Amino acid sequence: MRISRPLTVIALLGFVALMLLPLYSMIVLASAPDDSDLSGLRFHGFALFDNIGQIMTDGRFPRYLLNSILIASAVSVLDVAISAAAGYALARLRFPGRDALLNLVVVALSLTPAVVMIPVFVALSEIGWLNSYQGLIAPFVASALGVFLVRQFALGIPAQMLHAARVDGAGELRIFFFIAVPLLRPALLTVLLLQFLAQWDNLIWPLIAASEQELWTLPLALSSFEGEHGIVYHLQTAAALLSILPPLALFAVLQRYYVSGLTLGGIKR
Repeated sequence: MRISRPLTVIALLGFVALMLLPLYSMIVLASAPDDSDLSGLRFHGFALFDNIGQIMTDGRFPRYLLNSILIASAVSVLDVAISAAAGYALARLRFPGRDALLNLVVVALSLTPAVVMIPVFVALSEIGWLNSYQGLIAPFVASALGVFLVRQFALGIPAQMLHAARVDGAGELRIFFFIAVPLLRPALLTVLLLQFLAQWDNLIWPLIAASEQELWTLPLALSSFEGEHGIVYHLQTAAALLSILPPLALFAVLQRYYVSGLTLGGIKR
């Protein structure tokens, strides 16, 4: 017992070091003053802040950063609103076709985005939403995962609490906003975080739906750091390192709710 614990700690430290190695490599490359010599995992100088300053004064990167923040935030907030309403309704309201809608949600969970990408592209093309912010936002404002997660979490809300509110004369909207939503906060913040991370890293859809450079997001724009002799790797890596800060900060703030949202929804009370 005494021997196994130190071995476990050593194994965990080794695993953490292995996971942090790519991040260390990014910092080394992003800190290089130029691309003249980037061999080995050793610092060739520390020009990280100079490289970041060069990126931010370029004019294009701040626009790409703003696009990513705008699109990811809009999709996340809308998805949370729709998932909250739909998940609560599927869990706690009785109406015709509820079970059929739940089955459709489960079926939608098995579909990959590539399956529906062409139909969505054609539909947006018909209504003239390509090369627009609404075309980048609309296809992702309702996620089957978000609805299902909130529905599973809403099953844990005590039925007696909802019944008591109805007896006191509260309407369904009042019950939803003042009772259900506060209790669903861990699940809703989990949906917010998952959707924000998914949209922040989304490359395929902006590549297809946004041919105008003014609408590019960070994943699509990282390939644009080209100089006279090709890709400027130290600037590209500095931009990639800078791009992980917003989702990292959001995850740090919502980590507690993220863990509880993924675990408590499966516990029967």
